[in-house]
Amino acid sequence: MAEMVQDRAGSEVHGPVRVKARVPAAWLAWVLWVVTAGCAGLTMVLVAGSRSAPRPDWHPWALALVEPVSFVAFAVPGLVVATRRPGNPVGWLLLSCGLGMAADNLVHAYGAYALVHHVPGGVLAMWAARWLFVCVTFPFFFLLLLFPDGRLPSARWRFCGWYMAAASALTLTLAALLPGPIPDGYFPSAENPLGVPALSLARPFLGLVTLLCIAVPGVLAVMSLGFRFRSGDALMRRQLEWVALAVLAVAALFGASAFQHGEVGSVLVDLGTVVFSTGVMIAIVRDRLLDIDRVLSRSLLYTLLTLIMTGLYAAAVSVFGLVLRSFASGAAPLLATAVVAVALQPLRAALQRLVSRVLYGLRDDPYAVMAGLGRCLEATAEADRVLPEAAHTTARALKLPYVAIELTQETGEGLEVARYGIPASVPVCLPLVHRGRRLGALLVEPRPSEECLSPADLRLLHELARHVATAASAVRATEQERSRLRRDLHDGIGPKLVGIGFSVRAARASLHRAPDRTDRALAQALDGIAATQSALRQVVAGLRPTDVVVLGLIGALRNSAQQLGLRLLVEAAALPALPADVETVAFRIGEGALANTARHAQVDRCRLGVTVRDTRLVLTVEDNGRGRNDAPEGAGITGMRELCAQIGATLDITTPRGGGTRVEACLPLAGRSAEAGRAGPNAGNRS
Repeated sequence: MAEMVQDRAGSEVHGPVRVKARVPAAWLAWVLWVVTAGCAGLTMVLVAGSRSAPRPDWHPWALALVEPVSFVAFAVPGLVVATRRPGNPVGWLLLSCGLGMAADNLVHAYGAYALVHHVPGGVLAMWAARWLFVCVTFPFFFLLLLFPDGRLPSARWRFCGWYMAAASALTLTLAALLPGPIPDGYFPSAENPLGVPALSLARPFLGLVTLLCIAVPGVLAVMSLGFRFRSGDALMRRQLEWVALAVLAVAALFGASAFQHGEVGSVLVDLGTVVFSTGVMIAIVRDRLLDIDRVLSRSLLYTLLTLIMTGLYAAAVSVFGLVLRSFASGAAPLLATAVVAVALQPLRAALQRLVSRVLYGLRDDPYAVMAGLGRCLEATAEADRVLPEAAHTTARALKLPYVAIELTQETGEGLEVARYGIPASVPVCLPLVHRGRRLGALLVEPRPSEECLSPADLRLLHELARHVATAASAVRATEQERSRLRRDLHDGIGPKLVGIGFSVRAARASLHRAPDRTDRALAQALDGIAATQSALRQVVAGLRPTDVVVLGLIGALRNSAQQLGLRLLVEAAALPALPADVETVAFRIGEGALANTARHAQVDRCRLGVTVRDTRLVLTVEDNGRGRNDAPEGAGITGMRELCAQIGATLDITTPRGGGTRVEACLPLAGRSAEAGRAGPNAGNRS
């Protein structure tokens, strides 16, 4: 029935009340927990009354310690998960594991008690101990298969779930009903009270059954975790990292138990189950309790460091023991300690770099990332492959799952021109700015185990974005030049060549009949060839120099002056983003003026001024050399005037009173971008 309640924020919610649905689940979880606790308490009582059980491997107080450990390992985390996430089967599976382990310990304790006090039911208890392990092993396999959200990794894993269920049923049946003696050591002459003689035929195949019913499900359960980590989102990977951290701790405890026998080794193994179950609980209920990435990296680092140091110490002790056997055998441990102490810090630093590179790529080595990107861009010959290679290099160097490059179109919309990976969430957008103009954006997605990029990642990516912006500017300039060349060749030179072809065909047709017409046609063809040559010169003159694209107008002119052996004094203010044609003409004029200075003025220095007045770019090149003579203008100055005429600019060449030559060009900025630029490569102060 529909009711009206208030949520935590105080707003009214109409509809079925779902809060009460959690009450039976919570009660059931508490009941299972209390039953498990009762089994644990009863086990300790039975252990206290069976301390003198006549069995060589009977360690009653070890069992008394193991029982609380197993209770804490599964029952407590299971209760927490089941009450807070009742819809997640993982909590109920933890409770099942705890109850199965508690029941298994209980029947073992009762069997020892019945052996000492001669009470009935001892054989039946040992029979139950034969198959109760199934109630621990297979719920644990299902826990791994369904962790962390309680669902199968995908529909393809449904067969694996059914296979585990069938394997658990077959294992339980064989363990409970297989005839023969009960191999427990408590009652050597006891037979299985419920044994089925027909199942004795399966005894020769017990090894194969164990492999197919226990080993294979265990391997499949572990493989499902790897599949989830590869295909899951950031939250799922964070939860799986908690399990990975717990596995590292379990491996350390199990490794320590290998050197300890009896009660100590058993307790260490059970402590491993405590650590693993606690990791599962935190992953589901409080996955953001700690910075798991840092904890995992530090745990991995010090685990590797401990293992290597232990091996190094053992090897050093062995070597020094053999070498110093006849001199000072007691010095071997001291010398081995000294070797370990000397190697500790360099080895730790090397392992830290290794772990960081595995988890975060080259984030801690910005120079390597920059150098790698530079080598990639330098080795890419085709302009169309520059930005895709930059995206791939960035993603591989920093182990990022998604990197894309977008360029802003004339309409203001972004066009994706390069991509690595597939986005799983909203990516981080880093602007690509070159010479004060935003060209697009670098889109990146955090690593699968992270929710956001770290400050170190952002600093490095901003630096990378600057280099990518330079490459993007060069690519855009190349595309613009291609478009302009295609347009000029099609609209300018193409019709002229067609006209030449008509003239040549007309001359050929009239060669024998009308020589006068042939002469006129060939004259027209020659005029067409001359016009085509002029058009080609204009096309070549309009090509945008590479130095201008990369260094900007001021940087390109500095480079030209350096190549001419001139010392250049630059006076320039902050410039806006210049149109490509205006910038190209300005560079050609400045380059020609510098060449004339180096060739004719007989000086080794000159002044360059670049500024914006109203809507015009004013470029001035002035020297204090010999000045102009009365000779006519050469081809260089004529070419400058032709370039100015193409965009409606003016060119003045004068001789100041103090001598020398002054070249001043005023170029209109019509059509320039409205976005004002920063200083960038186009800005400079008096230098």
